[in-house]
Amino acid sequence: MRVFVAGATGATGAVFVPLAAARGHELRLHVRPQTAARHAFGQDPRAQVLDLADHDALDAAVRGCDAVVSLVGTMRARFGAGDTYESADIGSTRQLVEAAKREGVSRFLLLSSFGAGGMGAYLKMKGECERIVREAPGLRWTIFRPAALVSPEGEAGGAHGKREVPAVAVAAGALMRRLPGLRDMADDWRPIPLEVLATAMVAVLETPRDNCILSGRDLWPLGGA
Repeated sequence: MRVFVAGATGATGAVFVPLAAARGHELRLHVRPQTAARHAFGQDPRAQVLDLADHDALDAAVRGCDAVVSLVGTMRARFGAGDTYESADIGSTRQLVEAAKREGVSRFLLLSSFGAGGMGAYLKMKGECERIVREAPGLRWTIFRPAALVSPEGEAGGAHGKREVPAVAVAAGALMRRLPGLRDMADDWRPIPLEVLATAMVAVLETPRDNCILSGRDLWPLGGA
């Protein structure tokens, strides 16, 4: 399958890209011009070095693809000069969806977050990204809502470094999973390793779950955990 991967240089991309490539998928890796010089993917022959706001370049990059996978996600602490949630995430999602529509790419996989659409600027932004994808005419979409993301053994943090979750959160989740009727809820809240998430996304790429929102209770078994 030919796949355009937006956000390939992030923590999830660092795990998703090799997993998808190992499964034989032909990947086109989006790399921002300002990132290309300092990231290994910048010199990768699969790299598509472009600004998502450049419609002509983006259209050419997604042309002929079977799916677009958006791993774009920006925490406020990592904003560059002039970045906002609108420009960094909502705008990127809108640009990717419009390019997919223009080029006839029918499938779109969006990495979102547990609690999307809830309180706070970050979750509201995630909810708006989801809305853009869900309301795109003719698009076959799957939205992934993991809870906190964890680097397996601190090795998979990519350009964003190691990701850890406080021990108290891990303990609370383990306790909830033992209580009758709370296992699914606990899995939704449960911190998820990047490898489990990426494996689940590759599984859905290969066996579509169209027009579905997948949370932790879905992602853990899909990821083989």
